[in-house]
Amino acid sequence: MIDEATFVSSEEALFDYLAAKLRDVFASRDRVAVKMHMGEPGNTYYIDSPFTKRVVACLTDLGAAPFIFDSPVVYSSPRNNDTGYRAAAAKHGYTKENVGCPVVVSNRSIAVKGTLMEYRLCREPLEADGVLLLTHVKGHVACGMGGAVKNVGMGCAAKETKGAIHEGGEPVFTEGCTQCGECVAHCPTQNIGLEAKGPCFGATWCPGCSNCVLVCPAHCIKPRVAAFDELLAESAALAHARFTKRFAVNVLRNISKYCDCMSDAGPLIAKDIGFVCADDMVAADAASLDVIARKSGHEDLFAEHHRHSPWEHVRAAARFTGKNAAVTVKEI
Repeated sequence: MIDEATFVSSEEALFDYLAAKLRDVFASRDRVAVKMHMGEPGNTYYIDSPFTKRVVACLTDLGAAPFIFDSPVVYSSPRNNDTGYRAAAAKHGYTKENVGCPVVVSNRSIAVKGTLMEYRLCREPLEADGVLLLTHVKGHVACGMGGAVKNVGMGCAAKETKGAIHEGGEPVFTEGCTQCGECVAHCPTQNIGLEAKGPCFGATWCPGCSNCVLVCPAHCIKPRVAAFDELLAESAALAHARFTKRFAVNVLRNISKYCDCMSDAGPLIAKDIGFVCADDMVAADAASLDVIARKSGHEDLFAEHHRHSPWEHVRAAARFTGKNAAVTVKEI
């Protein structure tokens, strides 16, 4: 069965669509977690608070009780603790007074065992009556694109699991290097050098993207636990399956080279396109990739910039959720 998604080109058409559509998903008095990223200090391409306020209004108009949610990060940042993140979010306009609902940042979590490792998933989205995934689609150094799957897989995971996913994807050299240099060419951070015995790591820093693992023709590099895409996708699938009700809105505007989690998001790499809506994260991301390819003329825009196709983690998420990465896109 092929899933469906809806593409909307204009903001006004989007909110007309959401005003009707969300009534089919959420009910009056539902506590709805609006799962989103509120932007690293210095970043200018995150979803702005006036736009989010309109999304929140669509939920409050139907009688729901929304709250915005994100979890703190593991790296050095004002957002690596609840208090610091809330202060950073407030500077970006994310306060209850500005957006019309509470803003929650929390690392409270439960342990969930997966097939690849154990994950700690944030309690607030799991305990809500429903989740609205509000995602800015942009590039990402470790998985090519940050979309709805990443919004769940990282954003609904506790700090220790975020770190474990990155560390789990880090490379380990085994044996049999042919000196082809593919790992060096595909490392996004220029972290790999070649010695007589094979690749060496540590020239700069490793995001655990597993690029070198994916491209090594001799299969002499293995991930510490599993490929980044697989770990990210399993984390997302375990959380996504526990959402009682869900809907996804992907924002294809201000498509920057780097993620909202970076203070410098780099240049914009595509013109503004519009919005993709779907009933689940896999359909939203697959449709977004299809729409971006069609509208931009680039078959795999993010792979061009990061040497890593986001289809890797989108298809992995499809496998973990039992969904189909092929979607039909209706344009309105």
